[in-house]
Amino acid sequence: MPIRFISLVAFVLSFVITSESFLKAQSPNIVLVLTDDQGWGATSVLMDEDVPESKSDFIKTPYLEKLANRGVIFSQGYAPHPNCSPSRYSILTGKSPALLQMSDIVDRHKGPFFEGNRITPPPHVNDIADEEITIAEWIKHHRSEYAAAHFGKWHINGGGPERHGFDASSGATGNREGKSEDPDPKRIFSITESGNDWMEKQVQSGRPFYLQLSHYATHLAVFSKKSTIGETEARTPGERHNQAGHAAMSQDLDTGLGMTLSKIKELGIGDNTYVIYLGDNGSYPIPNPSNTNGPLHGWKATLWEGGIRVPFIVAGPGILPGRSREPVVGYDLFPTIADWLEIGSVPADQEGGSLANILSGQSNAKVKRANPFLVFHFPHYQLQKGGQPSTTLHQEDFKLVKFWETGDYHLYNLKEDLSETINLSKIDTNRTVRMSQLLEDYLKSIRAGIPTANTQFDPQKDPGKKWADIKARLVEDPYFIVP
Repeated sequence: MPIRFISLVAFVLSFVITSESFLKAQSPNIVLVLTDDQGWGATSVLMDEDVPESKSDFIKTPYLEKLANRGVIFSQGYAPHPNCSPSRYSILTGKSPALLQMSDIVDRHKGPFFEGNRITPPPHVNDIADEEITIAEWIKHHRSEYAAAHFGKWHINGGGPERHGFDASSGATGNREGKSEDPDPKRIFSITESGNDWMEKQVQSGRPFYLQLSHYATHLAVFSKKSTIGETEARTPGERHNQAGHAAMSQDLDTGLGMTLSKIKELGIGDNTYVIYLGDNGSYPIPNPSNTNGPLHGWKATLWEGGIRVPFIVAGPGILPGRSREPVVGYDLFPTIADWLEIGSVPADQEGGSLANILSGQSNAKVKRANPFLVFHFPHYQLQKGGQPSTTLHQEDFKLVKFWETGDYHLYNLKEDLSETINLSKIDTNRTVRMSQLLEDYLKSIRAGIPTANTQFDPQKDPGKKWADIKARLVEDPYFIVP
């Protein structure tokens, strides 16, 4: 065979291999695993190496440990909101719940949370809007070869995932579907199997994909496999955590994650697939000797750290194992994914910032957002959990809390006071004034929903009287547990 012909064949083969490698590198798959009510300290992953209590001494999540060992653990990873619907809307659109005007759970607009209290919460939107662009729509608009699917809990109305850019889904689901029992507790395994089957079809057809698995676990009510609850009941309780049912549900959820990770490996796409894992808000109050959320103050439906700081782990191609203390939030994922897919742009009014530089290991990398702070807005009551209308602004190491009933501010240094025990508002007054002005200006600029005084308020008929002790104790005692 002539040398020239051999060289030509070698060149062509080299070009084909290089081209395939290039296309593969530019078309990574994305798998987002979103959990429900999973606390920052409610896994067996050490979320902060300086905080031993940031991992459970009873709950076991070995597959999450494996993911964390090859990815980046964000010790200051935040859900966009302390309740699920606003967080889910925010993650899909790259905007804060305050900007989206979804400041509470969909279909909750009346009753004791809204009527008869000292102040009246603002109205909020009840559906994901058709005009809002989801990450699925943005990907498919710019990268038409991509497929997208959403399996599990949707809970933002608006016609369901397939009206908002997804090719396949479980439909417009809410909390109710999560009451499934053994052998499919919380629908963990059917959600996982739907995702696995769908991934296999995309790989067979040569299509890159975005897949979101939105689990119902670990939301109440507690369901688990009988074999798992038998295992956790036989286990020696921890000094801080001892709830066998919650541990069993968490372990089943972790098994589901393991099935997803195994399928990615089986399909041969592990080196080209990003896996993102985060919670939609903090865990609920349960009578452990210590908070399920770790040493954090509060729980879901409150803007204390226990309501919004969640497990947040990212692994995938080019990501070296490590940790980051950079504050990140769920709506940072939209621009991050756009960067990974080299789309080069995001919708003009987005508030998130890409995490790609941090994840690629660039030294001193920071998240660049439209605003150099994070705001969490929950101007509503959730009386039975101690939730009261409040808004927080996080800037650098400091967190400012505004309580809308009284207009009072609290200021905390989270670096030195993770449990929010020392109110600095009367000590560091300059910072309090400066941050409160930032907060006021921001809320005005986005026309956020603001509570108003209830001129008909009757203290004798106050719906919050029953829960007044919980609300007051939460403000003063970070270790208070609901009896």
